[in-house]
Amino acid sequence: MPKAENDKLVSARRHRVTSRWNLDDEIVLIRSGSVLPMAGSDMEHSFHPHPDFAYLTGRGIPDAVLVYDAKEKHWELFGPRSSVDDQVWHQPADPIGLPLEELEGWLKAREGRQIIEANTNTEVQNGIGEERIRKDEMELAALRSAAATSKAGFDWVYNTASAGMTEREVQVGMEAEFFRAGAVRTAYPSIVASGPNGAFLHYFYGQDDSLNPATRVIESGELLLIDAGGEFSGYASDVTRTMVVGAEPSDVQTFLWKVVLSAQELAIDRCRPGQEWREIHLDSARVIGSGLLELGLLRGEVDELVASGAVALFYPHGLGHLIGLTVHDAGGYPTGREPSSHPQSRYLRTDRPLEAGMITSVEPGVYFIDALLGDPALRNQFIDEVVWSEVDALRGFGGIRIEDDVHITNAEPEVLSGDIAKPLRIG
Repeated sequence: MPKAENDKLVSARRHRVTSRWNLDDEIVLIRSGSVLPMAGSDMEHSFHPHPDFAYLTGRGIPDAVLVYDAKEKHWELFGPRSSVDDQVWHQPADPIGLPLEELEGWLKAREGRQIIEANTNTEVQNGIGEERIRKDEMELAALRSAAATSKAGFDWVYNTASAGMTEREVQVGMEAEFFRAGAVRTAYPSIVASGPNGAFLHYFYGQDDSLNPATRVIESGELLLIDAGGEFSGYASDVTRTMVVGAEPSDVQTFLWKVVLSAQELAIDRCRPGQEWREIHLDSARVIGSGLLELGLLRGEVDELVASGAVALFYPHGLGHLIGLTVHDAGGYPTGREPSSHPQSRYLRTDRPLEAGMITSVEPGVYFIDALLGDPALRNQFIDEVVWSEVDALRGFGGIRIEDDVHITNAEPEVLSGDIAKPLRIG
């Protein structure tokens, strides 16, 4: 997109945000953030700008400050300038806006006025967050490109991954394709979980011991759950596929995979303006619960099983979350709405009516989580609803999750990751 058009879109974002702020003559500072040192070393973590700054500038420069003068209704941008010594070691940051050293004088000329640090002010943050939930043309282009980088990685998995490879080998090969397709980085640590590791919702390499990370060999006939995505221009992609590797899927694997897919298809079709996300989530839980009933793992009536939390033993997380400049994006809860205490909904990251322009993940799943299924208190609590003898036979099964990124429109939902195949078996 040409720079002039980008600048026009960024200007429109700023105008919409200020219309949400109830300000008179205050000065708002929106900081990009600083590069953080690694503890005990002279190295630094990779820089990622504060998403509010990125949204209102379209830039990712450390130590920059965007300023809004409510009295003058004027925006000013201040950015650092690299010294000669700096440039011996690092390429210079783009010289955006006015030199950062001029900020102090700029503020002194407005002495006596209230200064608000946006990154720590809830009201100001909420005003930005409420705008960030609806994506403009520039953001949608970046999100579609992010999904395209993810497709390249998953295509590599489908064509290359096989029994006998390690989880780490699959991760490295997949991420290389993300980068070849244009991703700047991964949107989050990639989850590549085989067999029982698929039951950990956020399983990733090095989480057990960063100095001595474990990786598992993928065995023939096991489930391989991959939750990963590329990031493009700061915007995230978030995709999950689960497949059996190197053998024909068992009847139970096939049945549960189709149950999860059915729950996802129902939820995606409901991704339309005005729909309450909480209700879509609960409907997805009813599909999962009905499947668990049919398989003989639960007994009772599906609505009661959802209400009691029995289904949540196997589907403990929320249906999805908003996606944008962070993989779990701003605006999940509107002002005045509090997290639910419902046992099936307590981990919802989003709970609001859907609106055109939103991007949400849709990611139902079924898991056999040993910590839950082996807990004596839970086994006693659900003794009348869970057929524990049947469930125990599936401990070690792992998990199945299928996830796509969905753009809410005024017509049919647009599945940004819809070109990424959903094979039940690979290898």
